[in-house]
Amino acid sequence: MKMKMKTSIGLLIVLLLFSCQHALDETVYSSFGPDNFFNSQEDAESLLLAAYAAEQKQGTDGFRNILVMAEVNTDLLIIREGGLRGLAQPLEDFTWNPAHEFFATAWSRYYSAVYKANLVIDHVPNIDFDENRKNQIIAEARFLRASNYIYLFDLFGPVPLITSSEVDADDRPSRAEKEDFVRFVEDELLDVSAVLPVEQTEYGRVTKGAALAFLTKFYLNNKKWDKVVEVADELIGLEVYNLFDGQKRTDLFLIENEENKEFIYVRPHIAQPGLGTNYLPHAAPPNYKYKGAAKTNYATQLKTLSSFLDSFHAADERKQVIITSYEDLNGNVISLGKDDARSFKFQEDLPATGADLGNDFPVVRYADILLSKAEALNELNGPNQESIVLINQVREKANIPLLTLSSFGDKITLRDHILKERGWEFFSEELRRQDLVRHGRFIEYAKERGKVAFDYQVLYPIPQSEIDRNPNLIQNDGY
Repeated sequence: MKMKMKTSIGLLIVLLLFSCQHALDETVYSSFGPDNFFNSQEDAESLLLAAYAAEQKQGTDGFRNILVMAEVNTDLLIIREGGLRGLAQPLEDFTWNPAHEFFATAWSRYYSAVYKANLVIDHVPNIDFDENRKNQIIAEARFLRASNYIYLFDLFGPVPLITSSEVDADDRPSRAEKEDFVRFVEDELLDVSAVLPVEQTEYGRVTKGAALAFLTKFYLNNKKWDKVVEVADELIGLEVYNLFDGQKRTDLFLIENEENKEFIYVRPHIAQPGLGTNYLPHAAPPNYKYKGAAKTNYATQLKTLSSFLDSFHAADERKQVIITSYEDLNGNVISLGKDDARSFKFQEDLPATGADLGNDFPVVRYADILLSKAEALNELNGPNQESIVLINQVREKANIPLLTLSSFGDKITLRDHILKERGWEFFSEELRRQDLVRHGRFIEYAKERGKVAFDYQVLYPIPQSEIDRNPNLIQNDGY
Protein backbone atom coordinates (compact mmCIF):
# COMPACT_ATOMS: atom_id res chain seq x y z
CA MET A 1 0.00 0.00 0.00
CA LYS A 2 1.40 3.39 -0.93
CA MET A 3 2.20 5.84 1.86
CA LYS A 4 -0.16 8.39 0.36
CA MET A 5 -3.04 5.95 0.83
CA LYS A 6 -2.20 5.52 4.49
CA THR A 7 -1.98 9.27 4.94
CA SER A 8 -5.24 9.98 3.13
CA ILE A 9 -7.10 7.33 5.09
CA GLY A 10 -5.69 8.88 8.25
CA LEU A 11 -7.09 12.22 7.19
CA LEU A 12 -10.50 10.68 6.66
CA ILE A 13 -10.40 9.09 10.11
CA VAL A 14 -9.60 12.45 11.65
CA LEU A 15 -12.54 14.02 9.87
CA LEU A 16 -14.79 11.33 11.24
CA LEU A 17 -13.39 11.75 14.73
CA PHE A 18 -14.16 15.43 14.62
CA SER A 19 -17.72 14.86 13.42
CA CYS A 20 -19.82 11.72 13.43
CA GLN A 21 -18.22 9.67 16.20
CA HIS A 22 -18.30 12.49 18.73
CA ALA A 23 -21.97 13.04 18.05
CA LEU A 24 -22.75 9.37 18.65
CA ASP A 25 -21.18 9.09 22.11
CA GLU A 26 -22.56 11.86 24.28
CA THR A 27 -21.12 10.49 27.53
CA VAL A 28 -17.53 10.79 26.35
CA TYR A 29 -17.61 13.65 23.91
CA SER A 30 -20.24 16.14 25.00
CA SER A 31 -17.55 18.00 26.97
CA PHE A 32 -14.89 17.76 24.25
CA GLY A 33 -12.50 20.72 24.58
CA PRO A 34 -9.07 21.96 25.68
CA ASP A 35 -9.24 20.33 29.12
CA ASN A 36 -9.75 16.80 27.84
CA PHE A 37 -8.13 16.76 24.42
CA PHE A 38 -5.15 19.09 23.95
CA ASN A 39 -2.91 17.16 26.29
CA SER A 40 -0.52 14.88 24.41
CA GLN A 41 1.63 14.57 21.30
CA GLU A 42 -1.01 12.23 19.87
CA ASP A 43 -3.58 15.01 20.28
CA ALA A 44 -1.24 17.45 18.55
CA GLU A 45 -0.70 15.07 15.62
CA SER A 46 -4.47 14.57 15.31
CA LEU A 47 -5.06 18.31 15.24
CA LEU A 48 -2.45 18.68 12.50
CA LEU A 49 -3.99 15.90 10.41
CA ALA A 50 -7.36 17.65 10.69
CA ALA A 51 -5.74 20.80 9.31
CA TYR A 52 -4.23 18.82 6.44
CA ALA A 53 -7.61 17.27 5.72
CA ALA A 54 -9.26 20.66 5.48
CA GLU A 55 -6.51 21.94 3.19
CA GLN A 56 -6.08 18.93 0.92
CA LYS A 57 -9.43 17.16 0.78
CA GLN A 58 -11.09 17.66 -2.60
CA GLY A 59 -14.53 16.33 -3.49
CA THR A 60 -17.06 17.67 -5.93
CA ASP A 61 -17.04 21.11 -4.30
CA GLY A 62 -13.27 21.31 -4.48
CA PHE A 63 -13.32 20.36 -8.14
CA ARG A 64 -15.93 22.99 -8.90
CA ASN A 65 -14.47 25.79 -6.81
CA ILE A 66 -10.94 25.45 -8.10
CA LEU A 67 -10.69 24.07 -11.64
CA VAL A 68 -13.85 25.71 -12.95
CA MET A 69 -13.04 29.14 -11.52
CA ALA A 70 -9.43 28.82 -12.71
CA GLU A 71 -9.93 27.71 -16.31
CA VAL A 72 -13.49 27.97 -17.65
CA ASN A 73 -13.12 31.74 -18.08
CA THR A 74 -9.80 31.42 -19.92
CA ASP A 75 -8.57 30.41 -23.36
CA LEU A 76 -8.36 26.72 -22.37
CA LEU A 77 -11.69 25.27 -21.34
CA ILE A 78 -15.45 25.31 -21.80
CA ILE A 79 -18.15 23.22 -20.13
CA ARG A 80 -21.15 21.81 -21.93
CA GLU A 81 -24.07 19.57 -20.99
CA GLY A 82 -24.98 18.29 -17.54
CA GLY A 83 -25.97 20.02 -14.34
CA LEU A 84 -22.60 21.67 -13.86
CA ARG A 85 -23.00 23.72 -17.03
CA GLY A 86 -25.64 25.95 -15.49
CA LEU A 87 -23.30 26.84 -12.65
CA ALA A 88 -20.25 27.23 -14.88
CA GLN A 89 -21.87 29.28 -17.65
CA PRO A 90 -21.84 32.62 -15.77
CA LEU A 91 -18.13 32.09 -15.14
CA GLU A 92 -17.48 31.36 -18.81
CA ASP A 93 -19.57 34.36 -19.90
CA PHE A 94 -18.24 36.82 -17.29
CA THR A 95 -21.77 37.35 -15.96
CA TRP A 96 -21.15 36.08 -12.42
CA ASN A 97 -22.44 37.96 -9.38
CA PRO A 98 -21.73 37.87 -5.62
CA ALA A 99 -24.54 35.36 -5.00
CA HIS A 100 -22.94 32.60 -7.11
CA GLU A 101 -22.65 29.53 -4.90
CA PHE A 102 -19.08 28.72 -5.95
CA PHE A 103 -17.81 31.85 -4.20
CA ALA A 104 -19.53 31.06 -0.91
CA THR A 105 -18.39 27.45 -0.82
CA ALA A 106 -14.80 28.42 -1.70
CA TRP A 107 -14.76 31.09 1.02
CA SER A 108 -16.18 28.70 3.61
CA ARG A 109 -13.81 25.87 2.68
CA TYR A 110 -10.64 27.95 2.89
CA TYR A 111 -11.62 29.66 6.13
CA SER A 112 -12.47 26.28 7.63
CA ALA A 113 -8.91 25.22 6.85
CA VAL A 114 -7.57 28.43 8.39
CA TYR A 115 -9.56 27.73 11.57
CA LYS A 116 -8.19 24.19 11.89
CA ALA A 117 -4.65 25.45 11.35
CA ASN A 118 -5.25 28.11 14.01
CA LEU A 119 -6.32 25.40 16.46
CA VAL A 120 -2.93 23.77 16.06
CA ILE A 121 -1.05 27.05 16.37
CA ASP A 122 -3.03 28.09 19.46
CA HIS A 123 -2.98 24.85 21.45
CA VAL A 124 0.07 22.79 20.50
CA PRO A 125 2.59 25.18 22.15
CA ASN A 126 1.02 24.37 25.52
CA ILE A 127 1.36 20.58 25.17
CA ASP A 128 4.40 18.98 26.77
CA PHE A 129 6.35 16.82 24.28
CA ASP A 130 9.51 16.87 22.17
CA GLU A 131 10.27 20.50 21.26
CA ASN A 132 11.68 19.71 17.82
CA ARG A 133 8.56 17.83 16.76
CA LYS A 134 6.35 20.46 18.37
CA ASN A 135 8.02 23.23 16.37
CA GLN A 136 7.66 21.25 13.17
CA ILE A 137 3.95 20.62 13.76
CA ILE A 138 3.40 24.33 14.34
CA ALA A 139 5.39 25.16 11.20
CA GLU A 140 3.29 22.76 9.13
CA ALA A 141 0.11 24.36 10.47
CA ARG A 142 1.41 27.85 9.73
CA PHE A 143 2.14 26.76 6.16
CA LEU A 144 -1.39 25.37 5.81
CA ARG A 145 -2.87 28.62 7.12
CA ALA A 146 -0.72 30.70 4.77
CA SER A 147 -1.51 28.52 1.74
CA ASN A 148 -5.24 28.91 2.30
CA TYR A 149 -4.84 32.66 2.60
CA ILE A 150 -3.00 32.59 -0.74
CA TYR A 151 -5.97 30.78 -2.32
CA LEU A 152 -8.38 33.36 -0.86
CA PHE A 153 -6.15 36.22 -2.03
CA ASP A 154 -6.00 34.83 -5.55
CA LEU A 155 -9.79 34.70 -5.80
CA PHE A 156 -10.96 37.68 -3.77
CA GLY A 157 -7.98 39.92 -3.02
CA PRO A 158 -7.10 40.84 0.58
CA VAL A 159 -9.50 39.25 3.05
CA PRO A 160 -9.77 39.34 6.86
CA LEU A 161 -6.66 37.93 8.52
CA ILE A 162 -7.86 35.67 11.31
CA THR A 163 -4.91 34.35 13.28
CA SER A 164 -6.63 32.79 16.29
CA SER A 165 -9.17 30.01 16.78
CA GLU A 166 -10.64 32.03 19.65
CA VAL A 167 -12.36 34.61 17.42
CA ASP A 168 -15.86 35.09 18.78
CA ALA A 169 -18.87 34.33 16.60
CA ASP A 170 -19.99 37.95 17.06
CA ASP A 171 -16.72 39.39 15.78
CA ARG A 172 -16.95 41.04 12.39
CA PRO A 173 -13.39 41.41 11.10
CA SER A 174 -12.67 43.83 8.28
CA ARG A 175 -10.47 43.14 5.29
CA ALA A 176 -6.73 43.51 5.74
CA GLU A 177 -4.83 46.16 3.83
CA LYS A 178 -3.08 44.62 0.83
CA GLU A 179 0.39 45.49 2.10
CA ASP A 180 -0.34 43.94 5.50
CA PHE A 181 -1.83 40.83 3.93
CA VAL A 182 1.12 40.28 1.60
CA ARG A 183 3.60 40.88 4.43
CA PHE A 184 1.83 38.37 6.67
CA VAL A 185 1.91 35.58 4.09
CA GLU A 186 5.50 36.40 3.17
CA ASP A 187 6.68 36.35 6.79
CA GLU A 188 4.83 33.11 7.55
CA LEU A 189 6.35 31.24 4.63
CA LEU A 190 9.83 32.62 5.29
CA ASP A 191 9.62 31.61 8.95
CA VAL A 192 8.38 28.07 8.37
CA SER A 193 10.86 27.43 5.56
CA ALA A 194 13.58 27.68 8.21
CA VAL A 195 11.90 25.00 10.35
CA LEU A 196 10.39 22.49 7.95
CA PRO A 197 12.48 19.48 6.91
CA VAL A 198 13.90 19.22 3.42
CA GLU A 199 12.26 15.80 3.10
CA GLN A 200 9.32 14.32 5.00
CA THR A 201 8.85 10.71 6.07
CA GLU A 202 5.24 10.75 4.85
CA TYR A 203 4.24 11.55 1.29
CA GLY A 204 2.00 14.61 0.97
CA ARG A 205 3.27 16.50 4.01
CA VAL A 206 4.71 19.99 3.84
CA THR A 207 8.46 20.40 3.31
CA LYS A 208 10.91 23.27 3.20
CA GLY A 209 10.71 23.04 -0.59
CA ALA A 210 6.92 23.37 -0.53
CA ALA A 211 7.16 26.55 1.58
CA LEU A 212 9.76 28.01 -0.78
CA ALA A 213 7.72 27.00 -3.83
CA PHE A 214 4.55 28.69 -2.52
CA LEU A 215 6.58 31.76 -1.65
CA THR A 216 8.12 31.82 -5.14
CA LYS A 217 4.66 31.71 -6.71
CA PHE A 218 3.27 34.29 -4.26
CA TYR A 219 6.08 36.68 -5.15
CA LEU A 220 5.51 35.95 -8.84
CA ASN A 221 1.82 36.80 -8.75
CA ASN A 222 2.63 39.98 -6.79
CA LYS A 223 5.35 40.86 -9.33
CA LYS A 224 8.17 40.97 -6.79
CA TRP A 225 10.58 39.85 -9.46
CA ASP A 226 13.85 40.06 -7.48
CA LYS A 227 12.28 38.02 -4.65
CA VAL A 228 11.11 35.39 -7.15
CA VAL A 229 14.68 34.87 -8.32
CA GLU A 230 16.08 34.83 -4.79
CA VAL A 231 13.65 32.25 -3.41
CA ALA A 232 13.62 30.12 -6.56
CA ASP A 233 17.41 29.92 -6.34
CA GLU A 234 17.18 28.80 -2.72
CA LEU A 235 14.72 26.06 -3.69
CA ILE A 236 16.81 24.94 -6.66
CA GLY A 237 19.85 24.94 -4.39
CA LEU A 238 18.27 22.30 -2.16
CA GLU A 239 19.11 19.82 -4.95
CA VAL A 240 16.04 17.77 -4.07
CA TYR A 241 13.82 18.45 -7.09
CA ASN A 242 14.21 17.90 -10.80
CA LEU A 243 12.12 17.56 -13.92
CA PHE A 244 10.64 14.09 -14.32
CA ASP A 245 12.87 11.82 -16.36
CA GLY A 246 10.32 9.54 -18.00
CA GLN A 247 10.30 8.12 -21.49
CA LYS A 248 7.85 10.84 -22.52
CA ARG A 249 6.46 13.92 -20.86
CA THR A 250 2.96 12.55 -20.37
CA ASP A 251 4.33 9.74 -18.15
CA LEU A 252 4.66 12.34 -15.39
CA PHE A 253 0.93 12.12 -14.68
CA LEU A 254 0.58 8.34 -14.57
CA ILE A 255 -0.48 7.10 -11.15
CA GLU A 256 2.52 4.79 -10.88
CA ASN A 257 4.84 7.82 -11.26
CA GLU A 258 3.17 10.16 -8.77
CA GLU A 259 5.81 10.06 -6.06
CA ASN A 260 8.47 11.81 -8.12
CA LYS A 261 10.86 14.70 -7.61
CA GLU A 262 9.03 17.12 -9.90
CA PHE A 263 5.94 17.21 -7.66
CA ILE A 264 6.92 19.60 -4.87
CA TYR A 265 3.51 19.63 -3.16
CA VAL A 266 0.44 17.59 -3.98
CA ARG A 267 -3.18 17.03 -3.04
CA PRO A 268 -3.23 13.26 -2.44
CA HIS A 269 -6.23 11.30 -3.67
CA ILE A 270 -7.36 7.70 -3.31
CA ALA A 271 -10.17 5.99 -5.20
CA GLN A 272 -12.77 6.24 -2.46
CA PRO A 273 -15.86 8.45 -2.17
CA GLY A 274 -14.92 11.86 -0.82
CA LEU A 275 -11.18 11.16 -1.13
CA GLY A 276 -10.82 10.79 -4.89
CA THR A 277 -10.88 13.12 -7.86
CA ASN A 278 -13.76 13.08 -10.34
CA TYR A 279 -11.98 15.07 -13.04
CA LEU A 280 -11.90 12.33 -15.67
CA PRO A 281 -15.62 11.44 -15.52
CA HIS A 282 -16.29 15.10 -16.32
CA ALA A 283 -13.82 15.14 -19.23
CA ALA A 284 -14.68 11.79 -20.85
CA PRO A 285 -16.92 12.13 -23.93
CA PRO A 286 -20.31 10.35 -24.13
CA ASN A 287 -20.15 6.54 -23.85
CA TYR A 288 -16.38 6.64 -23.57
CA LYS A 289 -14.91 3.14 -23.29
CA TYR A 290 -12.53 3.15 -20.35
CA LYS A 291 -9.50 0.87 -20.59
CA GLY A 292 -9.78 -0.39 -17.02
CA ALA A 293 -12.65 -1.14 -14.64
CA ALA A 294 -16.09 0.34 -15.25
CA LYS A 295 -16.31 4.02 -14.33
CA THR A 296 -18.89 6.75 -14.14
CA ASN A 297 -19.30 8.99 -17.17
CA TYR A 298 -21.00 12.25 -16.23
CA ALA A 299 -23.30 14.20 -18.52
CA THR A 300 -21.12 17.26 -17.96
CA GLN A 301 -18.43 17.65 -20.60
CA LEU A 302 -15.14 19.50 -20.02
CA LYS A 303 -13.95 20.50 -23.49
CA THR A 304 -10.62 21.92 -24.64
CA LEU A 305 -10.80 24.86 -27.04
CA SER A 306 -9.44 24.14 -30.52
CA SER A 307 -7.55 27.44 -30.61
CA PHE A 308 -5.48 26.25 -27.66
CA LEU A 309 -4.94 22.74 -29.04
CA ASP A 310 -3.83 24.18 -32.39
CA SER A 311 -1.25 26.40 -30.69
CA PHE A 312 1.03 23.48 -29.75
CA HIS A 313 4.11 22.59 -31.77
CA ALA A 314 3.31 19.52 -33.87
CA ALA A 315 5.87 17.38 -32.00
CA ASP A 316 4.97 18.57 -28.48
CA GLU A 317 4.46 15.50 -26.31
CA ARG A 318 2.41 17.49 -23.81
CA LYS A 319 -0.57 17.66 -26.16
CA GLN A 320 -0.69 13.87 -26.57
CA VAL A 321 -2.99 13.63 -23.53
CA ILE A 322 -5.59 15.78 -25.30
CA ILE A 323 -7.76 13.32 -27.19
CA THR A 324 -9.46 14.24 -30.47
CA SER A 325 -11.14 10.87 -31.08
CA TYR A 326 -12.17 7.88 -28.97
CA GLU A 327 -13.71 4.43 -28.99
CA ASP A 328 -17.23 4.25 -27.56
CA LEU A 329 -18.89 1.36 -25.73
CA ASN A 330 -20.12 -0.09 -29.04
CA GLY A 331 -16.66 -0.20 -30.55
CA ASN A 332 -17.20 2.81 -32.79
CA VAL A 333 -14.40 5.33 -33.28
CA ILE A 334 -15.83 8.81 -32.76
CA SER A 335 -14.03 11.95 -33.94
CA LEU A 336 -14.35 15.03 -31.77
CA GLY A 337 -14.98 18.26 -33.65
CA LYS A 338 -14.24 21.92 -33.06
CA ASP A 339 -13.86 22.88 -29.41
CA ASP A 340 -14.62 19.30 -28.40
CA ALA A 341 -11.20 17.79 -27.61
CA ARG A 342 -10.70 16.43 -24.08
CA SER A 343 -7.77 16.81 -21.72
CA PHE A 344 -6.84 13.45 -20.22
CA LYS A 345 -3.73 14.83 -18.52
CA PHE A 346 -4.66 12.96 -15.34
CA GLN A 347 -4.88 9.57 -16.94
CA GLU A 348 -7.17 6.73 -16.01
CA ASP A 349 -6.80 5.03 -12.66
CA LEU A 350 -7.24 1.59 -14.20
CA PRO A 351 -8.50 -0.48 -11.23
CA ALA A 352 -10.73 2.28 -9.81
CA THR A 353 -14.49 2.06 -10.24
CA GLY A 354 -17.23 4.67 -10.08
CA ALA A 355 -16.45 8.38 -10.17
CA ASP A 356 -13.67 8.65 -7.57
CA LEU A 357 -10.19 8.11 -8.99
CA GLY A 358 -6.85 8.08 -7.20
CA ASN A 359 -4.88 10.57 -9.31
CA ASP A 360 -2.89 12.91 -7.08
CA PHE A 361 -2.98 16.57 -8.05
CA PRO A 362 0.31 18.51 -8.28
CA VAL A 363 -0.35 21.85 -6.59
CA VAL A 364 3.13 23.08 -7.51
CA ARG A 365 5.76 21.45 -9.71
CA TYR A 366 9.45 22.04 -10.26
CA ALA A 367 8.70 23.05 -13.87
CA ASP A 368 6.65 25.92 -12.45
CA ILE A 369 9.63 27.13 -10.42
CA LEU A 370 11.89 27.10 -13.49
CA LEU A 371 9.39 29.03 -15.62
CA SER A 372 8.66 31.44 -12.77
CA LYS A 373 12.34 32.29 -12.44
CA ALA A 374 12.63 32.67 -16.23
CA GLU A 375 9.70 35.10 -16.20
CA ALA A 376 11.13 37.13 -13.32
CA LEU A 377 14.57 37.40 -14.96
CA ASN A 378 12.95 38.66 -18.14
CA GLU A 379 10.97 41.27 -16.23
CA LEU A 380 14.17 42.42 -14.48
CA ASN A 381 16.61 42.29 -17.40
CA GLY A 382 14.72 41.71 -20.64
CA PRO A 383 15.63 38.72 -22.82
CA ASN A 384 18.60 36.92 -21.30
CA GLN A 385 20.36 33.62 -21.76
CA GLU A 386 19.51 32.29 -18.31
CA SER A 387 15.77 32.64 -18.97
CA ILE A 388 16.20 30.82 -22.27
CA VAL A 389 18.10 27.98 -20.56
CA LEU A 390 15.38 27.61 -17.92
CA ILE A 391 12.59 27.51 -20.50
CA ASN A 392 14.55 25.05 -22.64
CA GLN A 393 14.86 22.65 -19.72
CA VAL A 394 11.08 22.31 -19.81
CA ARG A 395 10.83 22.27 -23.61
CA GLU A 396 13.48 19.56 -23.89
CA LYS A 397 11.31 17.27 -21.77
CA ALA A 398 8.43 17.90 -24.21
CA ASN A 399 10.68 16.89 -27.15
CA ILE A 400 10.28 20.15 -29.06
CA PRO A 401 12.86 22.53 -30.60
CA LEU A 402 14.81 24.63 -28.14
CA LEU A 403 14.61 28.42 -28.07
CA THR A 404 17.43 30.80 -28.98
CA LEU A 405 17.99 34.18 -27.38
CA SER A 406 18.20 35.87 -30.78
CA SER A 407 14.50 35.07 -31.39
CA PHE A 408 13.40 37.60 -28.78
CA GLY A 409 14.01 41.25 -29.48
CA ASP A 410 12.56 42.70 -26.31
CA LYS A 411 10.96 41.94 -22.95
CA ILE A 412 7.43 41.86 -24.40
CA THR A 413 8.14 39.15 -26.97
CA LEU A 414 9.74 36.85 -24.40
CA ARG A 415 6.97 37.61 -21.88
CA ASP A 416 4.36 36.61 -24.47
CA HIS A 417 6.19 33.37 -25.17
CA ILE A 418 6.45 32.50 -21.48
CA LEU A 419 2.68 32.91 -21.15
CA LYS A 420 2.19 30.51 -24.05
CA GLU A 421 4.72 28.08 -22.60
CA ARG A 422 2.91 28.09 -19.28
CA GLY A 423 -0.35 27.28 -21.04
CA TRP A 424 1.20 24.31 -22.84
CA GLU A 425 2.85 23.05 -19.66
CA PHE A 426 0.12 23.63 -17.04
CA PHE A 427 -3.25 23.19 -18.76
CA SER A 428 -5.77 21.41 -16.49
CA GLU A 429 -3.66 22.37 -13.45
CA GLU A 430 -5.71 25.34 -12.17
CA LEU A 431 -3.13 28.00 -13.03
CA ARG A 432 -4.36 29.67 -16.20
CA ARG A 433 -6.57 32.40 -14.73
CA GLN A 434 -3.85 33.68 -12.40
CA ASP A 435 -1.28 33.57 -15.20
CA LEU A 436 -3.52 35.61 -17.51
CA VAL A 437 -4.30 38.09 -14.73
CA ARG A 438 -0.60 38.56 -13.96
CA HIS A 439 0.19 39.11 -17.64
CA GLY A 440 -2.69 41.56 -18.07
CA ARG A 441 -4.43 39.33 -20.61
CA PHE A 442 -7.37 37.90 -18.65
CA ILE A 443 -9.89 40.55 -19.69
CA GLU A 444 -8.29 41.12 -23.09
CA TYR A 445 -8.56 37.46 -24.06
CA ALA A 446 -12.15 37.29 -22.81
CA LYS A 447 -13.11 40.18 -25.07
CA GLU A 448 -11.38 38.47 -27.99
CA ARG A 449 -13.66 35.47 -27.35
CA GLY A 450 -16.67 37.80 -27.56
CA LYS A 451 -17.34 38.17 -23.84
CA VAL A 452 -18.47 41.43 -22.27
CA ALA A 453 -15.79 41.58 -19.59
CA PHE A 454 -14.66 44.39 -17.31
CA ASP A 455 -11.32 45.20 -15.72
CA TYR A 456 -12.63 44.73 -12.17
CA GLN A 457 -13.38 41.06 -12.93
CA VAL A 458 -9.75 40.11 -12.38
CA LEU A 459 -11.07 39.49 -8.85
CA TYR A 460 -14.20 37.60 -7.90
CA PRO A 461 -16.72 39.28 -5.59
CA ILE A 462 -16.78 38.65 -1.86
CA PRO A 463 -19.69 36.18 -1.42
CA GLN A 464 -22.95 38.01 -0.83
CA SER A 465 -23.70 35.77 2.14
CA GLU A 466 -20.52 37.05 3.82
CA ILE A 467 -21.34 40.67 3.04
CA ASP A 468 -24.79 40.17 4.57
CA ARG A 469 -23.29 38.53 7.67
CA ASN A 470 -20.49 41.02 8.24
CA PRO A 471 -21.20 44.75 7.77
CA ASN A 472 -17.47 45.49 8.08
CA LEU A 473 -16.64 43.64 4.86
CA ILE A 474 -16.22 45.96 1.88
CA GLN A 475 -17.15 44.46 -1.49
CA ASN A 476 -14.63 44.42 -4.34
CA ASP A 477 -14.94 47.29 -6.79
CA GLY A 478 -17.47 46.80 -9.55
CA TYR A 479 -19.76 44.47 -7.64
